[in-house]
Amino acid sequence: MSAQDAIIGARAVHIRELKAEIAKLRAENQRLRDETQSLKTHFDLALVAARDLDSLGEGGKVVVLDGWNMILGSQRTARGREELVRQAKAMAAANPNDLVWIVFDGPHASSAVDGGVRITYTGGTGPHRADRFVCDFLRMARWLGAADRVEVRTGDRDFLAEVRRLQS
Repeated sequence: MSAQDAIIGARAVHIRELKAEIAKLRAENQRLRDETQSLKTHFDLALVAARDLDSLGEGGKVVVLDGWNMILGSQRTARGREELVRQAKAMAAANPNDLVWIVFDGPHASSAVDGGVRITYTGGTGPHRADRFVCDFLRMARWLGAADRVEVRTGDRDFLAEVRRLQS
């Protein structure tokens, strides 16, 4: 092996290292883009939720249902989305001062009111988007002094522990 072969070999190794670093930086850049988009979307949805919380009737509360957990979790309460929405509408009808809010993970962010029930899809990708969104809402409610007007229903013990921490 000549000195020139050693230099070329070292440069080839350095080029591979640079390519690996570029790939790592591109992945980080994409993650940050996705996170920024998620935050923008969550901000819009959070403004709507804050308005809902502020407009509750006397003694009313926001009852947040962890959508997919209520359908797919080990302690599920509904067999599908439609059944969960029916249950939520029944809760809203029984407690007219309350707002029942179902939060689902979903690839496209949206939020709509259907018969006294707000149904929200978080948008974005990745795990626990709905949990993070609800926790952000609870932080906002706590800052407004209204955390006691929010009730979260889920079968996810870790998420519920975080909810309790945020409400205390």
